[in-house]
Amino acid sequence: MTAAIDYLANTDTVRIATELSDGGEVVTPIWSVVVDDTAYIRSAYGPDSKWYRRVSRSGRAKFVDGAQRYPVTVEPVDDDSVNENVDGAYRSKYAASPSLPDLLNPDVRGLTLRVIPQGG
Repeated sequence: MTAAIDYLANTDTVRIATELSDGGEVVTPIWSVVVDDTAYIRSAYGPDSKWYRRVSRSGRAKFVDGAQRYPVTVEPVDDDSVNENVDGAYRSKYAASPSLPDLLNPDVRGLTLRVIPQGG
């Protein structure tokens, strides 16, 4: 398991840094899960969420853990069985959160992104 996957698996609220068109970046707290050593993220607020639009457009982001930064690429997931496993991982990791139903909404399910660590 890479350091990035370990961070995404074991941190309740992760911080994703996405690129602005002017070259700057915005860091946003989101949730992530790991299934079979592969990390996944979703936008609970739909396709118009700013971080989701930016990461979908560029295909890349960084996760920020203090001074540590984990560069990643992302790709859409269009596989019902993978999404079922991701649903289960969200249910398990965030069972106590009243916001969990937002991430399990069928419309949001289609926004699942696979996270691929770059450089270890």
